[in-house]
Amino acid sequence: MTSTASPTALGDVTERQAERDERLVRVLSRSRGHVQLNLSEGWFFTLGGVFVTIGIALVVVGWVGASRTVLVAGQIPYLISGGLLGLAFVFLGGFLYFGYWLAMLVRDGRERAEDEQAERAALRTGIDEVNKSLVD
Repeated sequence: MTSTASPTALGDVTERQAERDERLVRVLSRSRGHVQLNLSEGWFFTLGGVFVTIGIALVVVGWVGASRTVLVAGQIPYLISGGLLGLAFVFLGGFLYFGYWLAMLVRDGRERAEDEQAERAALRTGIDEVNKSLVD
């Protein structure tokens, strides 16, 4: 079976494909910049502190409300709204603190890797200079 498309039609198809590929590369290259972890780290730390504080306050409010109520049926709303919601906020704040800690570890690891790479480059340059002096 032979192709019925003319050579100019095939050229148009490949040209459009090339244009799409170039546009895709442009869009992806713009989105591939360095991520600013400093902003994220600060937000993780701040939101973690806020959520933990709110969670502890909700647990205390739930406990105070439940301690003033004699009937168990009256204590259940305090348990749910204060205790469980407060506990959820404490866990969420803890996870955000954990995210902050991980972001700090990643940043420190990158800095350490860059320092080691610079040291290796300096060492390689020094070794090349010594080798040149030995050969001459």
